[in-house]
Amino acid sequence: MFKRWLAGKYNSLYLKIFLSFLATCVLFFVGLFLFWNYYFTDLFYKGKVELLEKRVVEVTRLMNSVQDGSISTRELKYTIRILARSINGQVWLVDDKGNIQNGSSDSEGRTIPKQMDAQFIDGLHGHSGYGMVTITTPDGRNINLFTYHAPYQLNGQPMVIVLHFPAGDISEAISAVRVNILVPLLFSLLAVGFILYIISRKLAGPLQQMNRAALELAHGDFTTRVPITSHDEVGQLAASFNFMVEQLEEWEGTRQEFLTNVSHELRSPLTTLRGFIVAMNDRIIPEEKYSHYLRICDQEVQRLQRLVTDLLDLAQIQNGVDVFRLRPVIISEALEESLELLKAPIAVNEITLHLILPNPEKEPAQVPLDPDRFAQIVHNLIYNSLKFTPKGGTLTVALEEAEHEVHLYIRDTGTGMTEAELARIWDRFYKADEARTSRSDVPTGTGLGLTIVKHLVTGMQGTIQARSRLGEGTEFRVTFPRIS
Repeated sequence: MFKRWLAGKYNSLYLKIFLSFLATCVLFFVGLFLFWNYYFTDLFYKGKVELLEKRVVEVTRLMNSVQDGSISTRELKYTIRILARSINGQVWLVDDKGNIQNGSSDSEGRTIPKQMDAQFIDGLHGHSGYGMVTITTPDGRNINLFTYHAPYQLNGQPMVIVLHFPAGDISEAISAVRVNILVPLLFSLLAVGFILYIISRKLAGPLQQMNRAALELAHGDFTTRVPITSHDEVGQLAASFNFMVEQLEEWEGTRQEFLTNVSHELRSPLTTLRGFIVAMNDRIIPEEKYSHYLRICDQEVQRLQRLVTDLLDLAQIQNGVDVFRLRPVIISEALEESLELLKAPIAVNEITLHLILPNPEKEPAQVPLDPDRFAQIVHNLIYNSLKFTPKGGTLTVALEEAEHEVHLYIRDTGTGMTEAELARIWDRFYKADEARTSRSDVPTGTGLGLTIVKHLVTGMQGTIQARSRLGEGTEFRVTFPRIS
């Protein structure tokens, strides 16, 4: 259980953000501390090193005077003590065996402390340098010494000049500086860590809420929403998520309605077919009436076939499976070809057709169309008008060519529609009041024809509008962009 909790916390986005920024800040503050520590330590040592370098030059000058006989060894020792007092420390002249040959203290003849062996060996190799050395006194106390060593040749024999003084003041000053650097950095790090924690929680909080909302959405809860607490990118993401949920909720309602409508449309003809088949099998219907009821069954089968065809067609158009094969088409010629196939059913229904085309002397308008889909639009609109236009009515098809657009009008003198019906004619499976359908000889529609027309027109970059008045008829206007 603890491992799962720890793994969940480790995989948390806000914790990753917090730890990443915190680690960056820690590295930055550590680097800053090391820089200032080096800077101030070097600053404190710099003045002491310059002083010791000057004293080494003076000691070297004295040693040269001893070699040429200008001063005696006694005068050398006396002068070295004066130099030692000027640095508040000691000056030793050490031979190649590590023994103190001369110095400012009573250490003559003794061996230098082992803690200074590194500096001594470095001096024998001809190098100068400085550093901190901690030695232990006979009474057990530890003393920090700041040492400086330099090489020298006395009568051809290598020697090392060692200067040192107690470094307690320097150590205390450096320690104080380190504390003064470290304490503000620690408080700054704590403040930055607190701010980073708040920022990371603010960044990751909405994402966690979206994650929970997505899980609820996956289980079918479309009422979940993510609170929008800001107007930045995270707030915009939350708003987009809520919009997506609203769209999914709408699509789910549409899907449920679609399934209900499909079930209803399929159940009605199937129930009719099964009823007639059972009745004929049980001899309830006399044999002399079989032909009549078989024609009814055939009509119901055709209705089912039209429904399935329209459903497949609509699904292909909506899903983009059926790609529109657009090409420049002279729309007047395409319209005449489509109407040529419809003249027979128009004549059978005793409807008068009026075709109004642009002036043939003008250059015909070309439109980017899929000819087959355009013919389907014309057929669906014509059959819709035939369904609601009584015998002896008029059907007008007009083509108007503007500078940048082409308008196709299809008007009928049918029963018309109310405003409420007009607002729903593009909905799937919606059918106008069948009681006003004056044509009993026209096959019953599936309620998908105008929905398909809407998608076909939109898919070819066109628009479609409808106007209707009850008792006066309906007019559809289809607009396509014209090729310049």
